[in-house]
Amino acid sequence: MFSDENSSDFEQAEAAPPNFSVRRARKADMDAISEMIALLFPNSHWRRLPEDRYLIAEKGSVPIGFCHYRLREKNCYIAGLGVLAQYREHGVGSHLMAEALYDADKKGVQTTYIKVRALNSAAKLYLQFGFFEKRMGETLLLVRKRQN
Repeated sequence: MFSDENSSDFEQAEAAPPNFSVRRARKADMDAISEMIALLFPNSHWRRLPEDRYLIAEKGSVPIGFCHYRLREKNCYIAGLGVLAQYREHGVGSHLMAEALYDADKKGVQTTYIKVRALNSAAKLYLQFGFFEKRMGETLLLVRKRQN
């Protein structure tokens, strides 16, 4: 987990396994993140804005996952979260999500949104973090309200 001045509540609830770490991405990580997006979401239209935030998960120095999110006023939009197939089901996605939500909570975000396909198996991960379905169809809009 990346560290700020305080550890997150999520960090205390579920410590990261010693075989990977999560940290804020740096400029040097953007090529690796771009490659993961192309591999994991080949039909996506990735847009990178100056205020975007990125987290990267690594095993050793090898990138294995990322989270791309935007904070705007009291809202957070999770633009993308992906983990390479061979590293799924090991808590990588959970740790990426926990750190993004921790950052959003620190900034006073009240509502976090993420869009996923209805058949996406990761949707149940998001529900575990307190997201609820706002509407259904081919795409689910999942919403999480900050708990005071």
